[in-house]
Amino acid sequence: MDLFGPIPVRSLSGNKYTLVVVDEFTRFTWVVFLKKKSHAAQEIISLIRKNETLTGLKVKQLRSDHGTEFRNSTLEEFCDHKGIGQNFSAPRTPQQNGVAERRNRTLIEAGRTLMIHAGLPMSFWAEAVNTSCFTQNRSLIHRIHKKTPYEMLKDRKPDVSFFHVFGCICYILNQCDPRSKFEPKADKGIFLLSCPFDEAPSAEDKIDSSDPIIPVPCSLNQDIAATSTDDSLGADETLEAEDSPETDNVSVSIPPESASVIVHRDHPVDRIIGNIHDGVRTRSSVLNNFCMYVNFVSMILPDKVHTVLFKMLIGSRPCKKN
Repeated sequence: MDLFGPIPVRSLSGNKYTLVVVDEFTRFTWVVFLKKKSHAAQEIISLIRKNETLTGLKVKQLRSDHGTEFRNSTLEEFCDHKGIGQNFSAPRTPQQNGVAERRNRTLIEAGRTLMIHAGLPMSFWAEAVNTSCFTQNRSLIHRIHKKTPYEMLKDRKPDVSFFHVFGCICYILNQCDPRSKFEPKADKGIFLLSCPFDEAPSAEDKIDSSDPIIPVPCSLNQDIAATSTDDSLGADETLEAEDSPETDNVSVSIPPESASVIVHRDHPVDRIIGNIHDGVRTRSSVLNNFCMYVNFVSMILPDKVHTVLFKMLIGSRPCKKN
């Protein structure tokens, strides 16, 4: 298990941390969102009790780093009472807890991709991470057992027929507000759970600024939450940016001579560094001409005096020739 955070922007539920727990044998993953790191111990205890009741299997050992969220009196007393061993990785050696560290990065990368594709604000990061965990448990294949983590844990193949594109337009039946006979019965929102769908475009292209956006709440229960397909990560973004008349994110038009150059949506041409006609440069070509890029200007203001002095000292040293 491992914990990442704090996230600069709180989620819709006010959380800033994410606890990631991975089963060593099946690689099944649970994510728990926390408002404070101190809540991790109670959430771990609750997760262990629930899974022991549901699966009938006993937890034998917990592996984590030396963080205070894992090494505290509350969790130690529980592990002593249950006979569970605690295995801590060496300080400043995250490689020993590599399973959880890699899963952290996988969930973060997938969640970022979902939010960018759907055009959602940063406050939806918890829903994106939860959706990524839910789909990966039912799609990744264990290289040895040739099964998904869900199939190994539940002993049945997962049902993915209800998967839909994360962040697409959905319509929620409004049964609370009074409506006349000819007024619409549904409200337009962003899909995060279950309702009618419009999966063709992304949310930022489809929703009008005048329409109220109602996020559909996403349950934290891994067996109930839902929602993404590989279509959301496809190569259609480039084609959509070129062909769709609704795309107006590119602020500077590309000259006629560069018609063959592909510029992705949400990436203005005036933000591109260098000449767009030069093509892609490999790392080796850049390193061969490293002396051309010796001096860099940083816009980040240092907060400590010794950091400034160190940078001044490094900048004053002459460049050695090979």
